[in-house]
Amino acid sequence: MWIWNATTSLWAQAFVGLAVAAECAKQGRTTVLPEQHLQFGQETSSRNSEVIHSGIYYPVIPSNPVLFEWARETIRLLPAERRAAHVQTGKYVIATTPEESAYLDKLLEHARGLDVPVSRVSGKEVQSKEPLIRCVDALFSPEPASWIHTSSCKPESELESQGGLLGYRHTVQTAQRDSQGFLLQIQSPQGALVARCQRLFNAAGLGAATLSNSLLQSKSYEHRYCRGRYFTLSSRYLAKFHSLVYPVPQKDGLGVHVTVDCEGHARLGPDVDWVDEKEYGSLQRFYDCDWDSVLPQFLAAVRKYCPSLEESALSPGLIGIRPKLFIDGKQHTDFLVEGFEGFVHLLGIESPGLTAALAIAPYAASLQA
Repeated sequence: MWIWNATTSLWAQAFVGLAVAAECAKQGRTTVLPEQHLQFGQETSSRNSEVIHSGIYYPVIPSNPVLFEWARETIRLLPAERRAAHVQTGKYVIATTPEESAYLDKLLEHARGLDVPVSRVSGKEVQSKEPLIRCVDALFSPEPASWIHTSSCKPESELESQGGLLGYRHTVQTAQRDSQGFLLQIQSPQGALVARCQRLFNAAGLGAATLSNSLLQSKSYEHRYCRGRYFTLSSRYLAKFHSLVYPVPQKDGLGVHVTVDCEGHARLGPDVDWVDEKEYGSLQRFYDCDWDSVLPQFLAAVRKYCPSLEESALSPGLIGIRPKLFIDGKQHTDFLVEGFEGFVHLLGIESPGLTAALAIAPYAASLQA
């Protein structure tokens, strides 16, 4: 057993954890980041639509405008050298019924109140840009973009350039507070080790709520898991879509939408599938799926606005898991970043966590409570 000493240590989950660690190291703190996987991005940071969001859906809560403000702030940060490589696709939010058009009226008013650039367009205008799409009308936002996931390792290089340490395949087993700060028991490829730090950040993604309850001796925090599955479209649809195409939001999600990557390949998803860890036995089993049983509902959802979609063009894609935060049994609909005398946790970091990470990091690193 050997000892890691650091000013700052983190339980990390990919991009948000990397961003916080890089910010801490930038401030001159000796920073160690244990990551349980073989590389970054093995959970929520890569198992999603990989979209840079404009923030039009998110409410602004005067006392705590976290989610919207962080999404907007990261968009402002993107022109800097640390930005992820991306393609500015823009996004259509489409209506296929008069009832959905009424929703667009409200969304347009909301977006304008937030000073987010959005315009109303007709179904014919949408079809002129996206020939496969059929809708009554739509909103178009020019800001959303698809980004290249592999470039999200930039906070990794920033961390290392500032002298920070990153340990892959290092799993935090336990953590406890003592008179000198925090003591962590970690399992590594070399065996068990102890890490001691003065400040501790919990950015452990899907496992963050469990770890916080353990350290804080609490039962208040709970992550419930909402699975989202994606299908990919064959090369027949390469460059057939030019923008992101979203239906009006559905319960617990944004609906099965079309996203395009930086090379023009299209993906459909995610759906909304609440899952219980007790039924599956482990988080890893959430990634198992009977894709044939899921396919009909995907086709039905997408053919509402893309009626010519060919079933044979769909292939199983990926599965992502959204950590929905509940506090004392009640759903918390925003990110939660709290400080407790040297301990900071980041809970409920789902969409738009990937977009907002660069803005979350300096806020989390600044917490002194």
